[in-house]
Amino acid sequence: MNQQLSTPEGFVLDVFERSFDFSEQKVTDVWKKLQRRETFTKGQLFPYQVEFVASSQEGEFSPGELNIHHGPFLSVHGAIGEVTSSYRGLNYFYGSYVISFRLVRPLQLEFFREGDRIKLRLKTFIRPWFRPVWHLGNKILWMCFRFSI
Repeated sequence: MNQQLSTPEGFVLDVFERSFDFSEQKVTDVWKKLQRRETFTKGQLFPYQVEFVASSQEGEFSPGELNIHHGPFLSVHGAIGEVTSSYRGLNYFYGSYVISFRLVRPLQLEFFREGDRIKLRLKTFIRPWFRPVWHLGNKILWMCFRFSI
């Protein structure tokens, strides 16, 4: 995300990071899955859904392609950013929220391939008092995500 954003009043910038270690073969397979739309469109639990504005809900991501993750207390819409053999970014638009626009405003989700490790970084504007709950929820979510991929 190249643009400078000012932090909304009453919010702080939060950066949540999580790394996953894999064998050399497994990291290649996991990275390939993370670069495909169907990994996200076919694996969602009802009533949550991921949709892409693309010619197909399957296939590799393309920079600039629009998407939305939505469901109860969730509306995060954005555009795929840079996509390389070791990086993928998803930049969320103003108005995206988790739980409430007054509580958590996602900015960017990044995946990095670093040797036998995949790292993710999630940047959000968040109310400071909610940060511990947010981090606990993300630890649980991404632990489950690791097993689903």
